[in-house]
Amino acid sequence: MPVPRADSLLISVHGDYFRKFLKMAAGYNTLNDFLSKMEKENDTTTMKAFVIKLETTKDLEEAVDVADSYSSIMDKNPGLANYILGEVNWNYERNVRNNNKRGMVIYNLLQILFESADSTRKIDLSSRLGIPSIYSKEFRSLADDSGRVIQQVFFYGDKDKDGQNSYVNFMSMFRRKPEWKVTENVGWTTITSTKGKPVLIFANKPLLGDNDPDAKAQEKLNAYLASRNLKPTIVIHRGHSYHLKYTLKQLGPTAQIVVLGSCGGYNNLNEVLTICEDAHIISSKQVGTKTVNEPILEAINNALLAGKNIDWINMWKELGTRFQKDVSKEKFDDYIPPYKNLGAIFIKAYRRSMAASGN
Repeated sequence: MPVPRADSLLISVHGDYFRKFLKMAAGYNTLNDFLSKMEKENDTTTMKAFVIKLETTKDLEEAVDVADSYSSIMDKNPGLANYILGEVNWNYERNVRNNNKRGMVIYNLLQILFESADSTRKIDLSSRLGIPSIYSKEFRSLADDSGRVIQQVFFYGDKDKDGQNSYVNFMSMFRRKPEWKVTENVGWTTITSTKGKPVLIFANKPLLGDNDPDAKAQEKLNAYLASRNLKPTIVIHRGHSYHLKYTLKQLGPTAQIVVLGSCGGYNNLNEVLTICEDAHIISSKQVGTKTVNEPILEAINNALLAGKNIDWINMWKELGTRFQKDVSKEKFDDYIPPYKNLGAIFIKAYRRSMAASGN
């Protein structure tokens, strides 16, 4: 029996929601594999349909899907990526001829983003798009009026012990280390720096039992932080992806760095940026794992203790070297740093562009 081709799946459903399907495949870093299983030239036909007439959509979601998907293709199929860029350019010119302002904004932004994915072009997206830096976060933007950096970490109790194990591994970065002091109560743990700049980390305990004890611990911790005017500028989600919606409900607008340490966290960019519009987001396109989360968090905290700006490019380069011969390298490669997060960058740039034009 012949093996069905990937395009036969799209044909069998008459292309219904095909953009969303392709976006999800890209979000889990499997889009290039899916396209490679199509009949000859059908991959380009599919991507042509993926890119066209984004100006006619009701909201921004489908344009963001296109932006999200490009980096997955660029890394593994530069030829197809170049074809998509050509289609974006053609659509931009079409909207210019039709004097469609929304279409011109969408396709111009996609042009810039896709060209920037080629590192040889050396495009500074922040200056080109008129958005705050996506390459670094200044220490002073993360510190409050007292010079303290406040972090909040969300954990969840699970029957499979995933949340509990995550918590234990997270705490191993701080216990019995001279630069940190750990204080516990029934519902949460407070981690305070004893050397360098003042850093305070609050992590609820992953409690399991009747009536959602971890949710109650988070609620009490939120009340404690509010009563002392402690506003987290770094927020970290740990645990299964189905818990993430509860973290997002508690995410505050003061967050400047958001680490989505769960599987497929990359698929929640718009929700995060609706709450905190200039946040830098770190997320995984596939499996979130403690073996990658911990080194990233450790690198962030080391910079904070030293009072340094968070330099994502240098940090990611150092982490890449660290994971080069590590069994977790493939999982690390699925993590997307802020300066490569094309979907998030597109949302920020589009909102600013439309606001500047009065729309």
